[in-house]
Amino acid sequence: MSGLTNLFKNVVLLACVVLIGVASLNAKPLFNPAYEWRSIQAGFQVRTITEETLRQHVEVLTSDSLEGRETPKPGMWKTARYIARSFKQWGLKPLPGAPDYFYRYPVKVKEQAAPPELSIIRENDTLALDNITQFRFMPFYHDSSGAGTDSLVFVGYGIHTDSLDYDDFEGIDVTDKIVLFFSGEPKDSTDHSFFTDEKWSHYANGRHKREYLQKIGAAGCIEILLPDSTQAFTHQSGWVDRVAERNAVTLPPDTVTTPFLGFLASWTAIDSFFLQQNVELSALKQRIDTRLTPVSFPMDQTVRYSFYLSSRIDTAVNVIAQLPGKDPQLADEAVMLTAHMDHEGRRDSVIFQGADDNASGTAAALDIAHALSKRGSGRRTQLVMLVSGEEKGLLGSKAYTANPAWPLERTIAEINIDMIGRNTPDSIFVIGSDMLSHDLHRAVHAAARWTRGIHLDFRYNTTDDPNRFYYRSDHYNFAKNDVPSVFYFSGIHEDYHKPTDTMEKLDFGKMERVTRMIYRLTHTLNMTKKRPRLSAPEAAAH
Repeated sequence: MSGLTNLFKNVVLLACVVLIGVASLNAKPLFNPAYEWRSIQAGFQVRTITEETLRQHVEVLTSDSLEGRETPKPGMWKTARYIARSFKQWGLKPLPGAPDYFYRYPVKVKEQAAPPELSIIRENDTLALDNITQFRFMPFYHDSSGAGTDSLVFVGYGIHTDSLDYDDFEGIDVTDKIVLFFSGEPKDSTDHSFFTDEKWSHYANGRHKREYLQKIGAAGCIEILLPDSTQAFTHQSGWVDRVAERNAVTLPPDTVTTPFLGFLASWTAIDSFFLQQNVELSALKQRIDTRLTPVSFPMDQTVRYSFYLSSRIDTAVNVIAQLPGKDPQLADEAVMLTAHMDHEGRRDSVIFQGADDNASGTAAALDIAHALSKRGSGRRTQLVMLVSGEEKGLLGSKAYTANPAWPLERTIAEINIDMIGRNTPDSIFVIGSDMLSHDLHRAVHAAARWTRGIHLDFRYNTTDDPNRFYYRSDHYNFAKNDVPSVFYFSGIHEDYHKPTDTMEKLDFGKMERVTRMIYRLTHTLNMTKKRPRLSAPEAAAH
């Protein structure tokens, strides 16, 4: 009797296990177990991805001869030729839209032809500010030269809020005028924002202020940087050079539709001039800070300015190759692997090597391409694209997705690798994997389970991350076009966008583990019968 009971229990238990297994398979329709097993058996190809091979690629990519790989300068082309030679050597094929592996696209390069000029005038009294040491011009709001004289309006901190009882623009007409305002926001005696009780709030953001001024019809602005005892105006305003350099290269359709004058000015230089005319900046600031009441008024002064810009059309290049699929039913679908090959170039004699950003991701993509070529064709076509122009505003991926060499509707997933060589050795940030497709998200987790020594960190996997990482690398241009995309990223560090981002600081052990994991994901997506389904396409539009 007890034997029959145990037998019955075992049969019931076995049935439950079978049902649970069936339910599990139904819950994860992306994976066919046969192909999961095939992916696991692909491990012998994973072993061709090593610290040494990654190191060899990074050594080339960070060499002085490539001069920081800046788009569209000669270093970018040298980098592209190295990648194209590697693809050809490994047997990857070019695409019809890029017959020599080069996907060319036009870019507009903007340059300052002469130093800008800025003066403040009242009757016969003129303050001619000195470029760099007393003022900075923001050339990213214009495409050509210009000059003029406009009226001046003071608007406190230049803050407009709908939700709070504070508006520096109430009762003030700024149309076609130059608006003068303080940087930052009103602070209390403990140096905290009056609006949020934090050290800094979004109301202090200069970009947001300028965008609002453009919206309400101002001709331009002069933002007075608050005095800083720890650094001179030249250093306070140095970010303008970096942003201007980034925005000096655009895609030709990206023209400025609403020209806007943007200047930064030194508190010391402006204050000494206005004091002679009974306008004391420190008194105005104190009045606003102590009463939290706007102080805004038209000024007697006018502003005279001139700036000199020129532009030309040049050519940039992505490098793209394919491993044609062998399944007659699936070969017209493709999995795309991307990493950006460009970096910041050089400033005078200083080369920005960009070892982590993004020689690390480029080396990983190359090693994966080599491993896939050794394995041979998968069921789907495999695309590998090394992208330029990322540091200029995702230009290469934007140009590609606007005119793809492989139809986006037949690109079933995109995997992007951007900075994977620094910070914690046993984890990697994953961004975007579930924004469009839960199937892709499950595949990402499966590849991680098959990889020892690395775990996934999703802390930045959100559209409202203050860092906006989801929007800041090439995967985003694919996601905007409803291609399920995932971005692997090891995080920002103290050497980010500095000449100190060098090869010896990379963790090649971590790079090997992450690259092997991404190989497994790429191969799995290539081999599964079903493509990742779109489950939340609206997320990419945020």
